[in-house]
Amino acid sequence: MLYSVLDDQLLIGTPYRTGAHSTTQEHLVVMFEDDGETGYFYAMDLHQKANPVVDSLFVYAVSDVEKNSLKEPRRLQICWDEAGYKGVLLINDYPHAVFDFRHFIGYNRTKFPEPELGSMWQHKEATAELVDQWLLGK
Repeated sequence: MLYSVLDDQLLIGTPYRTGAHSTTQEHLVVMFEDDGETGYFYAMDLHQKANPVVDSLFVYAVSDVEKNSLKEPRRLQICWDEAGYKGVLLINDYPHAVFDFRHFIGYNRTKFPEPELGSMWQHKEATAELVDQWLLGK
């Protein structure tokens, strides 16, 4: 089961940044950023003092979004699972990126970008089965 901890409006291509702490693990944070050109989802571990950003996932390129739809607001939500180890980015109720802090896996549609060399993290594709599991608890 997912718990929504942030619910907001997003205009793709308009600079925007937001984030949310885990529901149970205060040192775990996920953050979404649209810098005007791309959208990225970040995993942060506040115990990592030197560099708390431990992984990132590509969400979209503004240039790939249909120009006519850029003025349409989207619903952006950040959710966490019951245990507080999975942070989920929903845009219009679809999980575009997920960080599993327990298993060090980032999920999105493209597996981009590759985790940094020497990172404990790996990236996997967010399949239809996984989406159903996250949304429906199957």
